[in-house]
Amino acid sequence: MKNIRSAVRPIGFVLVLLFVASCGGGGGGGSSDAATTDATASTSLKGTAAAGAPIIGTVTVKGSLGMSKSALIEADGTYDVDVTGLTAPYRLRAQGTVGGRTYKLHSYAEAADVGGNVNITPFTDLIVANAAGQVAAAFFDSNTPADLDPAEIEAQEDALQAKLQTIFTALGIETAINLLNSTFSADHSGLDAALDVVRIEVDPDLQVATITNLLENTTVSDSLTDTEDNTDVLDADPDTINAGVSDIQLIAGRFDALTAAFANGLPTQASIVDIFSADFYDEDEPRGPWLTDITTDPSLVGLAFGIVAVSDLDSTAGTATATVNVSLNGLVDPEPIIWLMGRDATLGRQIRGDQRIVDTYFSFHCNDNDGDGGFAGACGVNTQVWDEDFSNNGTGNAEIASAKVSVINGTDGTTVRDVIYLGTPAFSSAGDVQVYNEGTGQYQGDYRGFGTGAGEIDFAIFAAGDIIQYELYTTDLDVSTPASPQVTGTVVATYTDTLIFAPSEVALYPTATAATLTAIDNFALGSDLTIAWTLADGTRNSEVLVQISDNAGNRLEIWDETFGTTGTSTTIDSAELDATAASNASLNGNAANYELLVRIYAEDEVTGQDHSRDYTATDLSIPPPPAALACHYESGWDDAADGGLGAPVNPNSFADYEESLATCASDGTPAQSFTAANIEGSSFDDAGETTTFNALGGAAGTEADRGTGTVDDGVDTIVFNWYVEDATCSGCAHSYVVLYSDSTIDPVNIPAGVSFRETTALTEVVGTPGTPGAVYSFHRYSEQSNYSTDGLVRATGSDGEIWNSDSTLQ
Repeated sequence: MKNIRSAVRPIGFVLVLLFVASCGGGGGGGSSDAATTDATASTSLKGTAAAGAPIIGTVTVKGSLGMSKSALIEADGTYDVDVTGLTAPYRLRAQGTVGGRTYKLHSYAEAADVGGNVNITPFTDLIVANAAGQVAAAFFDSNTPADLDPAEIEAQEDALQAKLQTIFTALGIETAINLLNSTFSADHSGLDAALDVVRIEVDPDLQVATITNLLENTTVSDSLTDTEDNTDVLDADPDTINAGVSDIQLIAGRFDALTAAFANGLPTQASIVDIFSADFYDEDEPRGPWLTDITTDPSLVGLAFGIVAVSDLDSTAGTATATVNVSLNGLVDPEPIIWLMGRDATLGRQIRGDQRIVDTYFSFHCNDNDGDGGFAGACGVNTQVWDEDFSNNGTGNAEIASAKVSVINGTDGTTVRDVIYLGTPAFSSAGDVQVYNEGTGQYQGDYRGFGTGAGEIDFAIFAAGDIIQYELYTTDLDVSTPASPQVTGTVVATYTDTLIFAPSEVALYPTATAATLTAIDNFALGSDLTIAWTLADGTRNSEVLVQISDNAGNRLEIWDETFGTTGTSTTIDSAELDATAASNASLNGNAANYELLVRIYAEDEVTGQDHSRDYTATDLSIPPPPAALACHYESGWDDAADGGLGAPVNPNSFADYEESLATCASDGTPAQSFTAANIEGSSFDDAGETTTFNALGGAAGTEADRGTGTVDDGVDTIVFNWYVEDATCSGCAHSYVVLYSDSTIDPVNIPAGVSFRETTALTEVVGTPGTPGAVYSFHRYSEQSNYSTDGLVRATGSDGEIWNSDSTLQ
């Protein structure tokens, strides 16, 4: 899962919606010198697995005879493994990620520790390594390890405390603390604060650990094979340490505030806007529209940001990077959000987003595209670049048209393992940058399959920690030699992500129930569709896609998020699958047949890798839309019609438009009145297309006193006239804004003899009207002379387009 805000995704695209649940830290945080347990009743080893923030992954406990048991780490970093059947002493491993970094940390426990507290942190890992005289991972993996001497463990624990004493003293950590057994909470206070500012890295070849003070970049070394090198102390300035920890806590506090805002409902934009900077940009979306997305989506109730790791902290400049993992109902998404942080002189720490001019993603996905048929399924990479707002590219509104996605060895940071080229197909919209297949010479959405042939990528090249680098270009991908595509021109921007897990080719597909297969085979448009499934071991719910497509490539898609739910069924309401919905999706009512696709997604509960299975039914029929046109009805639009000028799929009259508009009142979204004054000088953004209403010639705003305006899609700027008129329909008490243009008004963009008129009614405003960021819902009627045979005469015309849009006030 990748995005907080929901997105409609073409089939095969793996974009994700990020959720998080509160990571309760158990009171005020910090640490204590003893665990409160009932040792006589418990058969478990419990504790906290953290490296500043909770580790996202699993804990494995191995007994002295080699048998092991595992459990997932909870969202707050705690774990609980029942060791019944294992023989003491125990070796422990916590494996997973923190802050986008991969960790494999270790600890050690005796029989007396069962029922007590055993921590797994970078500190305990180094204690075990020093006591064992070797890298802790090698000690854990050994089939014939020697038991560790309790006295040596205690000596190494004391030695590490001595090395870190300046840090501990600055943070007020008492000398009585036991790094292996004292309870603590992963909440950026006490012992956890020390884990925030200290990093330990081990060179397995040299058998040397380097301990780094991240705030001051001071280091000490510790040889794992030398028990006498314990005199060096890590340098630290108390003021610098406390200032840095305070900043980390302030940053974490901003995410705590977001968690509280979504805990019991959706917050207003005004209540959370100050958490985000004015220059916030995330995945090509500025603050206003982004806040609208997350404050109007009911599926985000309960959203919490509980696992926060802070890096690149500069307390003087007020900058940092926050890596945030999210969860829902205690289920943690291992793929993090990475946001830049800033500081406002008045508002304090603020989130700046990822500051990327495009939306990028790179993930692994296995899919079985024929349900229970003979195909075993296939795995590969999902990657793509979406550029929806050309105005922020710094390219004079030129869109990103191609990209080079490189897989770079994370160990040396330079060796390129392989490259995937992306370009924009002729059949796609500008900014939709897709994977190019060198083997077929075709674009194929966001998918590249695993393999060693042309147009494939070798599964074996990937390793956790590898760097995924995106280079963006405004020039088209050069495919003049199909087998050797090339990017050309100047790089507009370069971004990097880090792989937190290597891919798996082991299929873990969900399976639809027999009742679901029957429901798919017997599906009729306008009916509910109930989908149920069983999950493979080690997976959890992710999402369900229901898609109806015609033979012209038009699609009706419904994405149903199931992540965080415990049930294994969902019902798609008939209103989302009726004839009106099909018409609104521009499905061709005259097509010979249609296909229903149900794709059930599950994800690996540790890595988050997607596994999906497809079920299909063909030869569906689409009945005509109902006679009574509902609020928000749409005619559908065919770009290719009339020689490329376009035309409605199901043309409608102006009377149809007013009929559908009249039903909006009963739906709770009655049309509202415009005045010339509240439109004049306004600009609205609709998916990167900006409409600006310039000043009126006079003050009336009538057809005789028109204003001028422009529609800028990042490529062309169309000029129009506009005015306000009262609605004439029976019972209508609202007004319309009318846009009109022809080749005399805009001779540059409108062919000679062509004219258009667009009538717009306002049905709803989300946010404060007149305030930037408010979202206006418009119900529109468009007439264009190339397909309107009545010369744009409303009384007799019957071939206009009814459509809807949501536009954000700039």
